[in-house]
Formats: sequence, C-alpha cells, structure tokens
Amino acid sequence: MNRKRILFVDDEPHLLEGLRNLLRKQRTQWDMAFALGGQGALAAMREAPFDVIVSDMRMPGMDGAVLLQKIKEEYPSVARIVLSGHAEREAVVRALPVAHQYLSKPCDADVLRAVIERTCHLQALLHDDAIREVVSKLDTLPSVQRSFGALTRAVSRDDVGVAQVSRIIEADPAMSAKVLQLANSACFGLDQRVTSIQQSVAYLGVEVLRGLVLTTHVFAEMDTMSVPGFSLDQFQRASLLTARLARRVVSRPTRGDEAFAIGMVHDIGKLVLALGLPDRFGGVVAVSQKTGRPLHDVERELLGVTHAEVGAYLLGVWGLPCSMVEAVAFHHTPGLVKAGDRETLAAVHIADALIDVARAEECGSPILDLFDVSFVESMGRAAELPAWRAMAVEEVRAAAAAAESS
Repeated sequence: MNRKRILFVDDEPHLLEGLRNLLRKQRTQWDMAFALGGQGALAAMREAPFDVIVSDMRMPGMDGAVLLQKIKEEYPSVARIVLSGHAEREAVVRALPVAHQYLSKPCDADVLRAVIERTCHLQALLHDDAIREVVSKLDTLPSVQRSFGALTRAVSRDDVGVAQVSRIIEADPAMSAKVLQLANSACFGLDQRVTSIQQSVAYLGVEVLRGLVLTTHVFAEMDTMSVPGFSLDQFQRASLLTARLARRVVSRPTRGDEAFAIGMVHDIGKLVLALGLPDRFGGVVAVSQKTGRPLHDVERELLGVTHAEVGAYLLGVWGLPCSMVEAVAFHHTPGLVKAGDRETLAAVHIADALIDVARAEECGSPILDLFDVSFVESMGRAAELPAWRAMAVEEVRAAAAAAESS
C-alpha cells in the first residue's frame, strides 16, 4: 500500500520544526515534507507528488491563498488544508475558494492527525484520478437562478433576518452543502460539529453570509446544465422532497434537522459529475434512461464510481461530519453499514427510494423500487413502510401543487 505524502508549509522554521515534532509518530505511516514558504512548497511539489498540503496563510511574498490557488490549478487532485490563526479571518476568507478545510492555530496534534487521516481515507473512495481531480477543483457548486437571485436580494437588505436567509438556503442543495462546510470550518471559531442547515446559517450570521455572497462569490448560479436528461431544477426539487420526507421518517425528532440536511445533499455527487464530466455523465444518464437500470449501477459500470461516493468524497474533504458523509456514501447501499449510528442513513435511504417511486407513479413512468427492505427490517421499522409510502405520495403531490400555483 502506497504511503500518503503530506506537505506542510510555513514561513517560520521553528513552526515547521514544531509540526515535525508534533507528528513524529506519523513517520511510520506518512511521508512528510516541510517547506519554507510558498516558493519552497512549489519546488517540493515539482520534485514529487503529494496527496495533501497543509499551509499557513500569512507568509511574505506568496501567502497561503495564492499558493493554494496555484496548487489547485497545477495539482488539482491534492487535498488543500489551511492552518491559520483566529486573528486571520480576512485572510482565510480569501482562501475560501481554494481550500477544502480550515484548521486554527494552535492545533491539537490529535485533531491535525485525524483531519489528515480522514482526508487520505476519503481519497481511497475515488480510484479514478480524473474524477478525483474534477472533485478537488470544485470550490463551489451552482444553484438554480431563482435561488441565487433570492439569496442575493435577501442579503442585500439591511432588515433581513437569519430565518429568511435559512429558508432560501435550505431549499437549495448547493447552498446547503456550502454553509455546512463553512459552519464546520475552524476559521469561523466554532468548537462543535454542525449538522443542521438552520444552525449553520445562525452560526455564520447574516453579515458573514452577506460578504460571502456579494464579495467573495462562494455561491454561484447556473440556469441550465449541458447534460441532456439532467435538469438542475429537477435535481433541486427532488433533493428538497427527499429532505422533507427524511425529516418526517427519522425515528427521533431531535435528528430531524440532520436528516433534512443530509437529504438536501445526498445526491450532490450528481451535480459534481454533471458539472465536471458532462460528456461522461451524459452517457451514463442516457444508458440509464434507455435501459431502465438504476443510475448508480450504470455509473459503477461506466465510471467505476457512483455519484454517492463522489458526493461523499467532496463533503468529506470539505470537512462535514462523518455521520453525514457516511449517509451520503451509502444511501443506495445502506446494508453495507453494519454498525454504528444508522438512524439518519436509514431516513435518507427510505426517503430517497420512496420519493423516486412516488414521482414515477405520479407521472406514469416505469417504477424502479430501490427500497432495501432487509435493511429496514434490521432497523426494526418495516411495519412503518405503508405510512412512509403515503407520506411520499403526499410530499410529491404537495410539491406539484405548489409548482402549479407559483
């Protein structure tokens, strides 16, 4: 098994030496290099490839944001992590488009190890270098035009509140994923993992979001996709339906916001593939529609990976909590998860499968039921299936009625 190569960058020799001592136990697991400044980092990258780069922000000559932009352009498959002090908020905001994760100085050794190990583990999900490069290049994901316009107008107002901004963001998968990434980032000073979209918006606050929307452009809009058979608007609507049903079927109401959030981002890998590999993904969509085979089965055959794994990789590299990443990765194959907390995974799997069935029934399309009965039986909830099916039909009809009246 190839050892992962990690590059640490700082302009202070004693800080690099401190990192070397801090991580001395990892020498048997990683190949580590320590570069003095941005130019030193680029020189090291040209000598041999690295899997992860961990960079300081404030460095003379070439700061972290400029360095990571160059790494993103020249070595897109490298995972990019910022290690920054709390006082460097403005500098970190500049790095938002080019960094996957943000850690604060001083950083506990166990935290730093865990983040790097998790990033390396996630890279094993995507064996195709081309697909990994596509995912790693992404700093934001597109939202439908109406959502982006609504958010821009809202944050431009002085009297807008968190509740109004939350309602806009939690109806859009791309925006939801981005605020969850930001809220789980150490650069915003939170000391806990956030799994709720509403909490993420509340923690960040309207002023921070206003700056991110209007000046740093970490949100983006796109009205159409160049993949025949894939509609950004339909993707958004299906994600919202799944999220709403997941909130209703999760076994504990206290997990409702988390189930909703995972439902919003569970298919984000489709958006990544449509955006980054439109021709290859278009071929997958065409085969799936022609043969009636599940999209993820065709993806596995033609791409070697599914949208579930692509989405999980992106969200994992972005630093979202493990429970959310796992639920996204296995929402089509929940039976592969044998232990641990499977509550939200079950809710999202149930919602995703039953919403697909309900939508197919409503429009008279062939019904492909991907509901894993044996998994739900193992959770002790199979008796609830009729009620869930009724809820799914209710959600689909309510969404259709709302669309007609708007």
